[in-house]
Amino acid sequence: MDTVFARGFAAHRDGRLTDAERDYQAALAAEPHHVDALHYLGVLRHQQGQHAEAAELVRRAVDLRPTDAGLQLNLGNALKALGRIDDAIERFRNALTLAPGFPLAQYNLGNAYTAAGRHEDAADAFEKALRLQPNDAAAWNNFGNALSALRRFKDAAHAFTRALALRPRHAGAHNNLGMALNALGDTHGAIEQFRAALQAEPNYVAAHFNLGNLLDASGNPEDALPALRRAADLQPRFAPGHFGLGHALARLGRHDEAVPHFERAVGLDPKYGVAWLSLGNAHLARGAHRAALRAFDQALRLDPGMRAAHLNRALVLLTTGDYARGLPAYEWRLQTSGSEAAPPLPRWNGEPMPVRTLLVRAEQGFGDTLQFVRFVPFAARLVGKLVLEVQPALVPLLAPAAQAARVELRSLSDGAVPRTDAFCPLLSLPLALGIASRDAIPARAPYLVVPADYRRKWRGSIGGAQKRKIGIAWSGRMQPGETRSMPVEALAPLFAVEGIDWIVLQPFLTAHERRTVRAHPNAKSIHCLEGRLNDFADTGAIVDRLDAVVSIDTSVAHLAGALGKPVWIMLPFAADWRWGVETSESAWYRSARLVRQRAPGAWREVVEETAAALRE
Repeated sequence: MDTVFARGFAAHRDGRLTDAERDYQAALAAEPHHVDALHYLGVLRHQQGQHAEAAELVRRAVDLRPTDAGLQLNLGNALKALGRIDDAIERFRNALTLAPGFPLAQYNLGNAYTAAGRHEDAADAFEKALRLQPNDAAAWNNFGNALSALRRFKDAAHAFTRALALRPRHAGAHNNLGMALNALGDTHGAIEQFRAALQAEPNYVAAHFNLGNLLDASGNPEDALPALRRAADLQPRFAPGHFGLGHALARLGRHDEAVPHFERAVGLDPKYGVAWLSLGNAHLARGAHRAALRAFDQALRLDPGMRAAHLNRALVLLTTGDYARGLPAYEWRLQTSGSEAAPPLPRWNGEPMPVRTLLVRAEQGFGDTLQFVRFVPFAARLVGKLVLEVQPALVPLLAPAAQAARVELRSLSDGAVPRTDAFCPLLSLPLALGIASRDAIPARAPYLVVPADYRRKWRGSIGGAQKRKIGIAWSGRMQPGETRSMPVEALAPLFAVEGIDWIVLQPFLTAHERRTVRAHPNAKSIHCLEGRLNDFADTGAIVDRLDAVVSIDTSVAHLAGALGKPVWIMLPFAADWRWGVETSESAWYRSARLVRQRAPGAWREVVEETAAALRE
């Protein structure tokens, strides 16, 4: 029978598996305890993917020859393939007890520890394997993966580099080195390694995915698209691939294109919480509020503590006028990253405090403060004293109103918090005061008064009365994904309206904006105050003397509304929650007319509609 077995072994070695199987079975039929026939028939079954039968055959061989390290190794391999990782680890350790210098057993033990999530043990096993066989590129690569899992990225990068020195164009090592370099902050190096992986293996899904994600994360979503599309095409059932592609499209403002990919991601993985969140965000950017609310609700079913989903759900509710549910949910803004920590004081929720002091602190931007400061006098009536802290640039403008309401006004830069008994963030005042609908918003205007010394300062500064004087602002503070600014070139229909002196209310202009304004045919009717507007009291004094204001959604629009000045507010397609939907009127400012984009980025129609209104 040894002759039959030898013939089968030769066939096995040559890749003729059918012949090998026949001869192994013949050997076992004649001698059921033929250890080598049991062993190699088990190895053959393992190669065929029949791991349960493989484990049984090799186990029988082990029982007959328990001191054979090779048998222990291959039994471990079959058990690992069955998912019986702890049993596999035991067999690999048995092999090493029998043969301490067995590098393949150390290597496979490391792989089993990795599968079990025991990365410290895995790193130790790979290190021992490499002492025995230092030129094993696969062991260096897997050693690097274990080190990466331990967040030892510098050591991991060294291991991957060794693997590549031994086996150049090792696509997996290039990809893994890219991930380690990215973790070390070397974005450029990481991108080079992902590209090298794709040169070695053009259809390497993980490298396409990692390259696209890194390009997107580093602010190059347009460059990321080809890699992410390729990853999704190569592995269409890979949910993170569709999510990554959707994310890059959303970063580019292409929300209609992003939605199907987010939908595909959650279809493949219904428990993919961040994909539900991003789907909701894309729907919100498209103005599809019901669909956005459904997506945010599903994200919160999966993760009730997901702060961004809570906050963005609140924005949907507020946008659609559901203040009763939206304002309580809007409190989640205080839990998101970037929000300032509250002082160590009890939170005020609207209860009367006739002999105690309340601290109210501004948050977010200038426009938010100008919009919500209207609630301060109402809160002041419920407490013994109210201390209001606002941005330094707003202090001079708000001083008269604060004095009239008997409010102590302070700058946020003043330092130590005054002695107070309770605290309320400025944007939480509507909730504390029980505002439950847009109809309940106090919209009396003006609710701010320009200080007398600033009125004197700017008296006669904007010319005579031959033409209408209209303020203009087209760009606010630029932020990622900003949709509330337009290029100065888009204002041409406004500047062409006869009989208007345009007063530019932006404190700073870019060099391009400055050149464009100076080169305009009506440049003599466009007056820039750049460098002269030191704070909002300066801007307010100018606005107070104007006939009207035209502005995008920025602090200038809120300032005009707070002063009761007629203002046309040019809004992006998916406008901020405070402007509601569809209507051209504002519940916050009775003097405002809202002019909305009909499609994302479509400023031309907005400007032309505003120009037509001014001609009337």
